[in-house]
Amino acid sequence: MGKIKYKMTLPGKEAIYKSLKVDDVEDGLIIKTSYDYDLKLLELYIETNSIGSLKNIIDDYFINYEMSLKIMEFIKN
Repeated sequence: MGKIKYKMTLPGKEAIYKSLKVDDVEDGLIIKTSYDYDLKLLELYIETNSIGSLKNIIDDYFINYEMSLKIMEFIKN
């Protein structure tokens, strides 16, 4: 199988974007998180070699996304 490329956007604040930036990846794996300041959207881009790897990355990303939302809500209150 060749490279699998995946891109998605999610609503979010800049603080969430900063908490989700990935700083360690394996060779051949690309995970980029960027932020659209005008639209206030998180942008996730992934390149990997397997569907299993993609599934795990997305699963981890959503767990961290939800945790970031909960922490921001906790701090707000």
